[in-house]
Amino acid sequence: MEQNRYLPKNKKYRRMLESGAPPSGSLYRDAWQALKKDRAAMIGLVVIVALAALSILLPMILGLDPEAIESRRVVDGKNLFPPFAPDLANIMGTDQLGRDIFTRVLYGIRVSLLVGVVARGLTMIVGIVLGVAAAYFGGWVDMVIMRLTDIFLAFPVMLLAMVITLVMGPSLFTVCLALVVVGWPDVTRLLRGQALALKEKEYVKASRALGASHFWIITRQLLPGCLSLIIVSFSMGIPGAIMYESGLSFFGFGIRPPTPSLGNMIADARGYMTICPWYILYPGLMLIIIVVAFNILGDGLNDALDPYARKRK
Repeated sequence: MEQNRYLPKNKKYRRMLESGAPPSGSLYRDAWQALKKDRAAMIGLVVIVALAALSILLPMILGLDPEAIESRRVVDGKNLFPPFAPDLANIMGTDQLGRDIFTRVLYGIRVSLLVGVVARGLTMIVGIVLGVAAAYFGGWVDMVIMRLTDIFLAFPVMLLAMVITLVMGPSLFTVCLALVVVGWPDVTRLLRGQALALKEKEYVKASRALGASHFWIITRQLLPGCLSLIIVSFSMGIPGAIMYESGLSFFGFGIRPPTPSLGNMIADARGYMTICPWYILYPGLMLIIIVVAFNILGDGLNDALDPYARKRK
């Protein structure tokens, strides 16, 4: 009877175990304070939020259509045909069909952010589930998951993604699916290593000895201990997903035209680099800004969530 008082069904014991399992709430408060002091990381965060807001709100407010075509212009009695150079009507110029590049870049930013967040989020879910399961249960579960991980890691990432989109057909859904398939092995290995270390902690062993369920230990003790690593891995993986999407679209295996994507816009602009350099300049520049902003923010989160890094500073 004395031991039954300390089973996980007891709320007092639950609170005691949860208070002993990392991370504490103060860790994330301290991390946020450290992140706010990192100017580069905050600039990256502001840039990402601003681009996301502009790409969503401006087309809605101004009624911009990325597929609107301007086939010709009459200037001083002369007929001019696209592409048109940047002016007040088209601040980034137009493409070879007379479509406004500024509008298409906004929609391309929206697609890139959507693919980056959704694909990386789904990748993290799959990787977390498999990595924590492999570490916690061990045995044949660990062997099967890790051998499957090794098999997927043996394939070239871009080639495997191309094969998936080729078989299923290029679309936003298949691009996200392909990025999940090629991305989960790295996350699985990363989370498995962290979960193996947490599995040997005293409070985890005590919970198992006192009869806590597998689900309770995993969700209340292992996952909270991995949360910092999950946040950093998610933020650092978004620019990689965006680059893979752009690469797939560049080679014709990604977002299908006429839906604008930064990758397929750059691909379309290859043949017009000498006559209208603005066509490839703005999509390429925007892709660089997005990737650099996410990388800077990810580095800042890594430093902020690493207490040893904060002590060194």
